[in-house]
Amino acid sequence: MEAAVPAFGLLYLLCSAFSEFFSGVFINQYRFNFPAFIALCQALVTIVLLQLLRQARLLKIKPYLLESGEIFLLPSICFSFHSVLTLGAVIRSNSNVFTFIRRFTPLATLAFMKTLNLKKRTSFSNAFLVLVVTSCTVFAGLQSFTDEAVVYVYGVLNLLFKSTYLTLIQKLCEDHKMSVVDVYYTCTINSCPLLFVYCLLHPETPRIFPSGSWSSLIFLGFFVLALLLGSLLNFLVFLCTLLSSALTMNMIEVAKTDMLALRNITTHEWTSSLPLLTSLLISTSGVGIYMYKDTRETKAETRKDSTEIPI
Repeated sequence: MEAAVPAFGLLYLLCSAFSEFFSGVFINQYRFNFPAFIALCQALVTIVLLQLLRQARLLKIKPYLLESGEIFLLPSICFSFHSVLTLGAVIRSNSNVFTFIRRFTPLATLAFMKTLNLKKRTSFSNAFLVLVVTSCTVFAGLQSFTDEAVVYVYGVLNLLFKSTYLTLIQKLCEDHKMSVVDVYYTCTINSCPLLFVYCLLHPETPRIFPSGSWSSLIFLGFFVLALLLGSLLNFLVFLCTLLSSALTMNMIEVAKTDMLALRNITTHEWTSSLPLLTSLLISTSGVGIYMYKDTRETKAETRKDSTEIPI
């Protein structure tokens, strides 16, 4: 299953592109600027879908337990705020500063992994690749920023929340053997009360229903599609993290950011230059090499663990 991580990574990139496109169209076209409400609806849709799949016996999901909820409480809180901040970035049309700060996520994740002393070690060569990729992608993202100061704060918080919740999930799953679906289900249920309270306390919440075109089938179609794609995207994040590592998941995210930069160059939104193209080439190649090395190391560890099992 670990060998399927590159395939799931490609699926994540594809799903992420569709999710950001439809979410951007929905939010900007209908000016539905309520990220916490969208995140709450997405969590509720996820729970309903998982329950339906469980009832149809297509998935095996353990019932929610307060003990498991307590274990995954901290990553669930970080996951909730990360979801809100990410949707907020879509509202701001993925501001340059927010995207730029997100390029530091692999390096922050590597630091968290070293701090938490995870069982799955990052080799020196892979750590060096992370440093090279981060340096090149950061250089490629350098430009004149005109965003407000609060966007810098949101960007840093998003960086910390994502690095924290992915690393904690990996750490907790090393200590408590749980399936990807069970972890995703538990964290999603944990996030609902927090998002609900956030919505209640937010001053713009009374504008949610007057702002929506709830009688329009097109509005409802885009809304449901954005929720479903967001749910699938979050599941793929959990899946790639638990099959490989939080660091691998964030390296895939860097690849997505680099591809968006290449798209901006081809559409002449960015001015092309040799240093910029070289940085993007090194960064993208570094992610590819990292994925190849990480897959081989994961396979070797799996074989080693299987041979050490006593008969």
